[in-house]
Amino acid sequence: MDASSLRISKFDGTNFHAWKFKMQMVLEERDLWEVVSGEIKAEQCETQLDQATYKRKSRKAMAVICLAMEDSQLPLVRSASGACDAWSRLEDHFEKKSLANKLFLRRRFFTTMMEEGDDVLEHINKLKTLAEQLEAPE
Repeated sequence: MDASSLRISKFDGTNFHAWKFKMQMVLEERDLWEVVSGEIKAEQCETQLDQATYKRKSRKAMAVICLAMEDSQLPLVRSASGACDAWSRLEDHFEKKSLANKLFLRRRFFTTMMEEGDDVLEHINKLKTLAEQLEAPE
């Protein structure tokens, strides 16, 4: 699949878990994930060429991330020092890994009921998403 044809819906502050996964796939496909994830850090770049490549990839990744967000979410990353920092800020803001949040997710998982007339597959996907959020590493 051509990289230019990859389209995901813009992140509007809801369903971060799904958006994060899709963004990771886009960034991996564009060979930018290692910069965003922190696998490669600026300090590890020994030559000027490596440093220039890192900066270029970080700027590209930042553009990809920001262009996949609604305007209302941009203040969260606007002052980030780079793509890795922006990604960390989003994770910190939307993936609250506190005990209270885990309990909240657990309660939502066990109390989610399918309403009459709801689509079965939609309900199953909602439960799978909650389960994935509960299983997410801390």
